[in-house]
Amino acid sequence: MTASGSVALVGAFTAFWLIALPLDRATTESQQQVLGLAAWTFLVAALARQPREVRLQVIVLVCVATILEIIGSMVWRAYVYRLENLPLYVPAGHGLFYLAALRAASLPLLARNGHRIVTAVGLLSTVWMTWGLLHPPVPDLLGFVTWAIFIRFLARGRYPLLYSVSFVMTMALELYGTGLGIWTWAPLLPGLWLPAGNPPTGIGAGYAAMDALSRRILGTFFALRARRRVARVEEPATA
Repeated sequence: MTASGSVALVGAFTAFWLIALPLDRATTESQQQVLGLAAWTFLVAALARQPREVRLQVIVLVCVATILEIIGSMVWRAYVYRLENLPLYVPAGHGLFYLAALRAASLPLLARNGHRIVTAVGLLSTVWMTWGLLHPPVPDLLGFVTWAIFIRFLARGRYPLLYSVSFVMTMALELYGTGLGIWTWAPLLPGLWLPAGNPPTGIGAGYAAMDALSRRILGTFFALRARRRVARVEEPATA
């Protein structure tokens, strides 16, 4: 996709969640499935225009994110969706979000100013995290832990600009979604009894971690496939 195509994709995704989340606030579970179908249709259409490598990255991340959603929301109850289910649009939304972040980070304007953007996001996230620690009634310790993970990715990760873009997008979406009551974070993380904000101030680190895990899974898959191909070629020669 061209730069203008990337801008169009990011704009369309932003418009989608700005409209879809307020609609979800008033839906029944069956009506919610319509939003889910719309999100999956959007994702399939968007992926059809991407290179094969990007499609694979997004598909793997959707699988990873869905597993983490089931664990975090349905099992652990660290956060709960409005109807106490996993909305159908959430897995597709993860794919659309990640694709939008990938395309935004590839824009020439952002790439040229990558170092400034990374530095600014790192500083702003630190201010945001500090506010969470000092904000009553309890300090946002989950925000502090996830902020520390984010800073580690900025300092030592392979794609700091992508992490910065996804952090800003995540926090905007988290503030919007929790503000509408679409999902709510537990004030104390179950089992760990770790105080958390609604949302935690550093939760934007999640996409940095999922990006790294998805790339590792893909790398392992391609390495195993390459070894199998080599083994097939060598078998007739050794025979």
